[in-house]
Amino acid sequence: MFTEIVGVGTANGIQVYDLRRGTKLAQCTGVSVGGRQAFSMSEAWVAGVSDKRAVCHVYMLNRGDASAKLVFPFPEEIGCVQVLDGGRYLVAGAKSGRILVWATASGRMLGAWDAHYGAVTALGSSDGVLVSGGEDAAAHVWVLAQALDQLARGDSAVTPIASAAEHTMAISSVHVTPGVLAGRGRIYTAARDHTCKQWRVRVERQGLRYAGRTELLATLLYTTAISDIAVDASETRVFAATAAGLFQSNLYAHTQAGPDGTGALTALGGTASAVYSEDHVQFAAAETDVVAVGLSCDGTLAVSASRDGVVRVWDTGSRQCLRTMSDKQLAGGVSGVSVQLAPPQLGGPRTLATAGLLRPDAMAEAVVAPRISSISFAPLQRLLRADTAEATAFEAAVKTRLSGSRESMAQFDAQLRQDSAYGQTSRADSRLLGALRPADGSARKQVADLQQQMERLQRHNARTRALNDELYQSAVSEWLAARPQ
Repeated sequence: MFTEIVGVGTANGIQVYDLRRGTKLAQCTGVSVGGRQAFSMSEAWVAGVSDKRAVCHVYMLNRGDASAKLVFPFPEEIGCVQVLDGGRYLVAGAKSGRILVWATASGRMLGAWDAHYGAVTALGSSDGVLVSGGEDAAAHVWVLAQALDQLARGDSAVTPIASAAEHTMAISSVHVTPGVLAGRGRIYTAARDHTCKQWRVRVERQGLRYAGRTELLATLLYTTAISDIAVDASETRVFAATAAGLFQSNLYAHTQAGPDGTGALTALGGTASAVYSEDHVQFAAAETDVVAVGLSCDGTLAVSASRDGVVRVWDTGSRQCLRTMSDKQLAGGVSGVSVQLAPPQLGGPRTLATAGLLRPDAMAEAVVAPRISSISFAPLQRLLRADTAEATAFEAAVKTRLSGSRESMAQFDAQLRQDSAYGQTSRADSRLLGALRPADGSARKQVADLQQQMERLQRHNARTRALNDELYQSAVSEWLAARPQ
């Protein structure tokens, strides 16, 4: 049997429960989570975004109460976060419309680019494909590696491989299934315009780059705005959390059996017509203001959360409520839920071969005890480092092709003293240049010595910058930790 956990974001922290038993496993205190996707979990840690200030709280995912292992500032206000590749990367959507990507082990910012005209409100990912939704009612499809390559090359703008702009109001939720680049996966977007749409991306290779376009496959229409969606693994059912309650929408209908006793499945909600509200099945016992929904891995259980703090677990076949989470920490209100397979330290299996899934090798080696004592997570950088570009510009500014004569060496010295990029060379520098000039007049040795001096200066500059960044990050982290809550 699968062993899943469900994380619940509240004003009192992040609560973690056993989905099938209802027991509380962990509690991450000290952060008020205000957004539906304002926290994200890996198998070793939980990262939450405070709704009061641009600060990230990172917790070790262990049983019992946990205080923040790391607290550090974000470079700007963040609305949603998403864990990628088993926790190796963290993607954040900013309220300014930018997308930011970090490597969690080093804290290095890998890239940041303008994605939307309004705030980024939803993120979804699968197999290296990132889909973002924003207040501008648009959903963009990014190949993460391609976007980071564009930034590394210094392109003026990072462009998505495809975009979907059929919604008329802000995107509230995004779901991505595996196989998008191969043409098998689907993208589901829900918005405040009362619709949920299913998309297919037609992807083509143009040299070393991906390009594509979106095709609308189905439209589901509801009576009120949609807060969140969940799609089962077989992609036959969509569960929608709305202000009117919790709904199940079937994407296929079984037709009547023919003379030979066989029937057929027909897709609903094609481009010609929408699936209207009377075709959706409502969970009768659910509250009227459901803000989040999640599904178990096999699709037999659904978990819903209402704005007033009621968290229920449902049997999706009978649509009956199996249990209601009883926890005073939920009384302050719930903003989002996240369901995933339980890690070993919370009772999950050490291998997932029987489930058809594999854990990252690094995680399988790291978890050897019922409780983890450390995580591979460093404070995230606030700025995109450009050491490589600066070193290249510095090197290009001083490289000069010399002949083998003393006159050329003297001309080079004079040009270096007059170069506006360096200003006036001091007398000490002039004596250094004179000492470096070989007695036999060999310009080749002079060039080699200058190159060695330049490389030493570059290494020293890089070490100094890295030390300065570490001191800054440490000082800010200590100040935030000492600051009263």
